[in-house]
Amino acid sequence: MSKKWSESELHQAARAAYQAGNLREGMEIVRRCLDADPDDGRAWELCGLIHYSGGHFSHSVYALESASALVPLRPAGRVCLGHAYAKVNRVGLACDLLTDLIDDDSISEPLLLQVAMGFDSIDRPDLAIRTCRRVIHRDGQFAQAHYDLGFYAGRVGLPRQQIELSIRKAVELSPSVSQYRVGLAGLLLEQQKTDEASDLVADLSDEELASLDCSCCLQRLATLYRLAADERRVVVCQRRLTRLAVQGSDTNRC
Repeated sequence: MSKKWSESELHQAARAAYQAGNLREGMEIVRRCLDADPDDGRAWELCGLIHYSGGHFSHSVYALESASALVPLRPAGRVCLGHAYAKVNRVGLACDLLTDLIDDDSISEPLLLQVAMGFDSIDRPDLAIRTCRRVIHRDGQFAQAHYDLGFYAGRVGLPRQQIELSIRKAVELSPSVSQYRVGLAGLLLEQQKTDEASDLVADLSDEELASLDCSCCLQRLATLYRLAADERRVVVCQRRLTRLAVQGSDTNRC
């Protein structure tokens, strides 16, 4: 990399590496920026984002706090800092920061759903619900917001009918998204509405089943496919369950 690159070009290169998942390359560029200027707030912000993606949460907090003392954090940086606080068990700071973001119009709808996830990680699904409702108020056609609202509604024990309405709305808006159909099918199975549940997932491909990372969902699907005598899909679900157990990568969002 040429030593004549400008600061903005180095920032752009570091961000491109980070967004492509090349964390080591991104960090090398960021360190180059900070060696040249220890008060480079944007470099500190990128440093925090990269550390978070690499699982180095204490370093992420330090870098993002350093950035915030030099420049206003961008929306992604603010959300990331809230998550990082949660990861290092600074729950009060996480809650305060994330709460400030709910009504901030500079935070995009997808980032607000990340805010909701942050609330859930600190056992505040009530605030996650408030955040999802804010997203829906801004964009009622955002299917993921409806689905997530149903998920958090289940976490706080809201009526099943309310949960079902939210998830059905997500399916209505984006019927091709297998995650939404799987979630609704699992809910219907709990209510012993097996015929409708089976219809929702009858045409899922092996690739779609293999992409699922929630063991609860896969177990419910295996049950539905057994009832429908669809042994091939039962086997696909069981193989995916085994792989998740070996990899330890089960999200278990149900």
